[in-house]
Amino acid sequence: MTAISAYELLQAARARAYTLPEGFGGFEAELHLFQEGGWHQGRVQADGPRAVAVALPEPLRAWPERELASMLAHRSPRPFEESEGRYPMRVVQESPLGVAIALEDPLRSVLWVRDGRVVLVERNPEGVSFRIHVQSHLPAGERYLPHHFTVVYRRGEVLEAVENYTDTYTEVEGLWLPQGRAVLRQDREGLSYRAFRLANHRLLP
Repeated sequence: MTAISAYELLQAARARAYTLPEGFGGFEAELHLFQEGGWHQGRVQADGPRAVAVALPEPLRAWPERELASMLAHRSPRPFEESEGRYPMRVVQESPLGVAIALEDPLRSVLWVRDGRVVLVERNPEGVSFRIHVQSHLPAGERYLPHHFTVVYRRGEVLEAVENYTDTYTEVEGLWLPQGRAVLRQDREGLSYRAFRLANHRLLP
């Protein structure tokens, strides 16, 4: 087993991931959405990391609002000791995949760290559990952002769905903001594809 403690290993990996600065005021941008078989144009305004509003008709705006809110929420600055560092944790496995760290949190999380980065996250809420496999990252200054990753959903031993994500980011006045997301999903209803692209970002005061 590794000589570094689980806490130190996960804390260092989280410190290498890009986060938005404290006091981030949000941004607005043009939105190009591919959904329901065609492209749709609108605008997006994000007032801080979680409040996202998309200017599109109701049937179209729910998905990009949710996905953008998720991208920004994962970039929120959170002290490690106030998030995952609150919970007891231990190294449970080492393999070519990385070092697996189990947390005693409500979601019974397990995270794999390899080369100083979190490459796999497993969460086990009641009902459908999921695993996030990060295949590649993008540089963001001296830190990094997830680029390609796959989310696998299971209900017990039954595979519910698989989603393949491609995320892109752009630098705006020294900040790395979402530029696009594409999701290819396979589930019981078949194969589906949705994507959005953002352009002409403008930071809000």
